[in-house]
Amino acid sequence: MNSNVTMSAPPEPQLDGSGLAIGIVVARYNWPITGALLQLAQEELQRLHVADIHIVSVPGAYELPTTAQAMLRGGKYDALICFGCVMKGETRHDIVVSDVAAQGLLRVSLETQVPVIFGVMCAETQSQAEARIPRGSECARSAVEMAQTIRVLHTAK
Repeated sequence: MNSNVTMSAPPEPQLDGSGLAIGIVVARYNWPITGALLQLAQEELQRLHVADIHIVSVPGAYELPTTAQAMLRGGKYDALICFGCVMKGETRHDIVVSDVAAQGLLRVSLETQVPVIFGVMCAETQSQAEARIPRGSECARSAVEMAQTIRVLHTAK
């Protein structure tokens, strides 16, 4: 690695989702947020030429890891996007649920070696959650980029 090279901006990935299969798991809890995330992700995946998109809905963010693991058992997906919205309440329930979702999805990704994009919004207010809805498109781009990266790494063996 040449330490004398400086870049003013990070390199832009070439995002072409042709030939990729992307799964999406979306929690129905806080649907105004998760449904909007899902819609933006679908639109972006289609714009990136991903034709094979499978969507599964679950009750809430707590159920995301189990469903992600079940979906990835078959080896059918190049990447998975998981959407949920955990809102701060009067108790610590939001902390438990968001931690379970984050740790569970990380474990699933590492065990299956399939990228799992963490699209779980952890917000204190409705307006904070709404401000993060554009992340739906970002998650779709991340899924395509990571699926392509893993493919390149596997073919480089």
